[in-house]
Amino acid sequence: MHNSAKKTEVQLSKDIFPAETWDLISNYKEGDNLVIIDVSTPQEYEYLHLEGAININILSRFFKTRLDVMNKNRTYVIYCKVGGRSKIAQKLMQQLGFQTVYNIVGGTLLWEEEGLPFASETEGVNKFSFCPFFISIVTFRKIKKVLHSVLSRFEKKPYIRTKHFFKTSKL
Repeated sequence: MHNSAKKTEVQLSKDIFPAETWDLISNYKEGDNLVIIDVSTPQEYEYLHLEGAININILSRFFKTRLDVMNKNRTYVIYCKVGGRSKIAQKLMQQLGFQTVYNIVGGTLLWEEEGLPFASETEGVNKFSFCPFFISIVTFRKIKKVLHSVLSRFEKKPYIRTKHFFKTSKL
């Protein structure tokens, strides 16, 4: 009898503390498959984020869509301010088949408490801004704004009565 059991893929989904995360990040070299994702809001990300992190807001309606287009074989480190939202993201990524996902316990609060470094405010454009999906969303929003502006010009203006009365001339 032939055994046709499928080989199951092994996933690594692990919670790690900031110091351990710092070691992991420090040991990765340029070109390695490590991606750091901040699942906080854009405002939280702008205020404080890890060097090299990309912002994919878990509260965005496009969050799952953005995950769907990502390479599931890379190594991901995810975090938020405290660790709750990144824990939810970690579980979702595991369900979607991501192979290696580390969640930073305590988020940026514990990271800061342990005295680990953050990105400078002059870091520049994050990597995700070059993603075709992200570019298409930005383009769509700009087109929508322009169309709204153009269409609002064609709306009927309410009739305005003036105080001037024209005299009719007698013939």
